[in-house]
Amino acid sequence: MNGQQDKEPIFLGIDGGGSGCRVRLSDRTGTILGEGTAGPANTLLGLPQVFDQITIATQVALSQAGLVPDVMGTLHAGAGLAGLSLARERAKLATFGHPFATFVAETDAHIACLGAHAGGNGGIVIAGTGSCGLALVDGREHTVSGWGFALSDQGSGAALGRAALRRALSEQDGIKPSSPLGRRILQCFDHSPEAMFLWAEGASPGDYARHAPLVFEQAQAQDDTAIALVRQTAIEVAELIEALAAKGAPEITLVGGLAGSIDPWLPDRVRPLLAPAKFDALHGALVLARSGNIT
Repeated sequence: MNGQQDKEPIFLGIDGGGSGCRVRLSDRTGTILGEGTAGPANTLLGLPQVFDQITIATQVALSQAGLVPDVMGTLHAGAGLAGLSLARERAKLATFGHPFATFVAETDAHIACLGAHAGGNGGIVIAGTGSCGLALVDGREHTVSGWGFALSDQGSGAALGRAALRRALSEQDGIKPSSPLGRRILQCFDHSPEAMFLWAEGASPGDYARHAPLVFEQAQAQDDTAIALVRQTAIEVAELIEALAAKGAPEITLVGGLAGSIDPWLPDRVRPLLAPAKFDALHGALVLARSGNIT
């Protein structure tokens, strides 16, 4: 391979998220040469941090492929980066130097969609701590939701966790009848509304989302209150699916940390729209890397 590195293009796919960065090296035939991981690479953490982590992960992948670090400057890279949906982050990236031969970047949702549908038409709904939908139809990108916990994120783990906490407070105040779910939530705060209030002052969306598994657990135990909350979450996820279908996506893949839990609760009307992912997000990043007509 070392004797060919000046002749044959090598592609680098990058999946940079808030929890970590993954990369994959591939040759022109699609053969995987190496992979690597590193720390968080959300653009909101700052581009120096992003490229530090990308560099670390890429060096691991190059070593795995038996290539020297200097090869990094010959790579054709495609990246999906969390936070890049904001115009200000795109503007910063456009003027930030990168260490590769070529570099193309989109959002992490974009490369997940490219991977899920092998570069063809389709959409994804991400149901995790937050939520959003993205579709690629005839080369055009369409998005729904994804405007953050305060304004949207319907059908997300954070929204479900918050709904459970609100219900528990209503039960504590005698506004709603007591339920097993409410009692278990209140136990987390020593049955103190003030403790919950103080917790909420500094809670992140991820903190709220950590209560979502308890809601699903209680729903499986036939707790009517939990069932109602999960069904509402499923309706909200279904609405995102239908919104993407209305924008022309012929099939939609459900991904994210909540996907497996919420799937059995989805209404039957959206099942014909769903399709499993063909490939992962790193495959999508490699599709993006090749989009510069490099052959």
